[in-house]
Amino acid sequence: MSSVATIIISILFAIGIGVFVWYVWNSNRKLDSRIAVGDMALLTSPNYKISEVIHAPEGSRVEKVVIQQLPIDSSQYLRQVLPDGRVALIPVAANQQVTTDYSTMHNNQQPPRQ
Repeated sequence: MSSVATIIISILFAIGIGVFVWYVWNSNRKLDSRIAVGDMALLTSPNYKISEVIHAPEGSRVEKVVIQQLPIDSSQYLRQVLPDGRVALIPVAANQQVTTDYSTMHNNQQPPRQ
């Protein structure tokens, strides 16, 4: 008797889990199809929380980037823009003389005349 009740309860749980999985799958399928056709009603729908809208070419990706601010003390670091656009902070001793010089990365510049 108890094994029959266990089987019936197990079948009911299995049906419940199956219905839940189907509901989630169907909801995601419907949402994907609405996004694919560009349904503008999604922007004002109370069923979905929209945190950000991005206009980008197809195939673009959004990546989370955390910007870390470096402490910049003007007496200890010299900010130098590298040829590829990156910024380098070069440590400078407090008693060192800082002079502007020509870049050694480009060979089309002439050295400064003395």
